[in-house]
Amino acid sequence: MSSTGENVINRNSPLPIYYQLKMLVKQQIQEGDLRAGDRLPTEQELCDLYAISRAPVRQALADLVREGFIYRRPGQGTFVRKLDIPRASAPVVLRMLAYDVRWASLLEQAVVIWNQRYPERLLALDISMPSRHEFHRVFRTAVVQGDAPDLVSIDYVWLPGYARAGYLAPLDELAPDWAASLVEDLEPAVYQNHLVNGHLYGLPVQADVTGLWYRRDWFEVEGLKPPETWEAWLDLMDYFARPEVKARWGHEWPGAFPVSMTTGEAVLNLLLPFIWLAGGDIIDAQGKIVLDSPPTYQALHFLRQITLERRYLPPEVAQYEWSGVPWLLGKGAVPMSLGGTYEWFAIFEETDWETEAEVAEHLGFVPIPRPHVATPPVTSLGGTSWVILQQSQHYDLCVELLRLTLDAEVILPFCLENFQISSFRSINQQLATPEHPWMQHIIPLMQLARPRPMLGDYARVSRFIQQMFQQVLWDGAPVEQVVAQTVRSLHLLMG
Repeated sequence: MSSTGENVINRNSPLPIYYQLKMLVKQQIQEGDLRAGDRLPTEQELCDLYAISRAPVRQALADLVREGFIYRRPGQGTFVRKLDIPRASAPVVLRMLAYDVRWASLLEQAVVIWNQRYPERLLALDISMPSRHEFHRVFRTAVVQGDAPDLVSIDYVWLPGYARAGYLAPLDELAPDWAASLVEDLEPAVYQNHLVNGHLYGLPVQADVTGLWYRRDWFEVEGLKPPETWEAWLDLMDYFARPEVKARWGHEWPGAFPVSMTTGEAVLNLLLPFIWLAGGDIIDAQGKIVLDSPPTYQALHFLRQITLERRYLPPEVAQYEWSGVPWLLGKGAVPMSLGGTYEWFAIFEETDWETEAEVAEHLGFVPIPRPHVATPPVTSLGGTSWVILQQSQHYDLCVELLRLTLDAEVILPFCLENFQISSFRSINQQLATPEHPWMQHIIPLMQLARPRPMLGDYARVSRFIQQMFQQVLWDGAPVEQVVAQTVRSLHLLMG
């Protein structure tokens, strides 16, 4: 393999480190630089070559094994597999637009299975991934120009708007019987986000919930418990801000969470639950904007105690992309951070934790602290769906490929290896067992999950509220004044 690995892995790329390594090895196999039977470097050699930790190396190799590019021989190493799929004809290429390529590995594995089963009708995936800031513009431009991809991976909250705009093909019309079986098995909160005008759109590939990450190992040594209330959370931050405690663990700050628009949707996803917990919301059941209210003020004033009054967050946190905060936790720079279960990628890529038991030993994840113990806990629901575009020329192939991803041989290993909650109850029941303590811990949090508002132009609404959080929590603007201005902007936007 190339000896210039340190110049190949780009830590500033939106692509996860493991995926960059995976694609690098795959490219070298496809171009003949690595040939059938060649032995790959060991995991440690790859770590040294690319200056990365063991976790992304293990993930990259696991994906390549599943996709049939390499195989492991116990006691001897990892070798390149002969690519001997008969090619009776050129493959049908399905084009996919992805805002987060991590979940595409399921589709890539499904393509491998398809090509093994149907060598006379081969498939290939052409995945493009614009930056998160460019995703919506690229997506909309492609549709307007009549050049839309076949498949798109999108956040749950974007799906209703694109469905109502006519971009997406209803799954229940493309495959009625299959869609009906999906509806019966979907987690209730997930189903709410995918039913638009009576139709089911998209296949939810994964689900996630927000909460508070904390270093379980540090807490146990210090004799501490994770916080349930806002007051307890502040007390813990006070404790971890003590010089002697910082010297003991080597961390720099007592906590972290997104505070600015540079993190995009993460700032709303993680901070909106504080407004919910205080009794507020963005809109009510009748669609009326209710953001300008005492519960919103209460939540924002509490968060300002952390960001501006006690200054417990890193000063550079406002410049972070979404992955910056979990990176701090993985590096041991903070003992606690608000985040989602989807963030394990960014955390583990900075650690050498390799097994589920090690994860459970070092990390804890609990619901977001609430105003009082009597306040029912709540968490924000997130997740990614694959949707089929109206302009696709390959409806049937798209449906069949999505079906394959739910095969037990595909979805169960994926969820277990990625510590990932499924969107389907039957799959979660198989994951949440004593044999898998981490999954058994996080999957029940789905019962606390609440979807963000299903708005027609959610992306633009979200940007206004992201700006509200930034102005109040970081720029120091007056709470009531900023909230009132945000509501005026939302009225103009939403009519």
